[in-house]
Amino acid sequence: MARIANYDTKIESFKAKIEKKTEELKSLKAELSKLEEAKTKTDFKVLNEYLANKGIAPDEALGKLREVYGE
Repeated sequence: MARIANYDTKIESFKAKIEKKTEELKSLKAELSKLEEAKTKTDFKVLNEYLANKGIAPDEALGKLREVYGE
């Protein structure tokens, strides 16, 4: 005799798996956002240290960048 599939059980199982993966994806996106923020902070810190070591005021650097790249 052929086995009868229990579609309701399988459907609920797949819905649960999708929900779990959705939560994992949200968590990964939040972690990615935190990492991107940390990288940006580090990049700005390096830039500020470079400008300070060269004796360049931030407004001078910004003015030069605007000359080269525009507003």
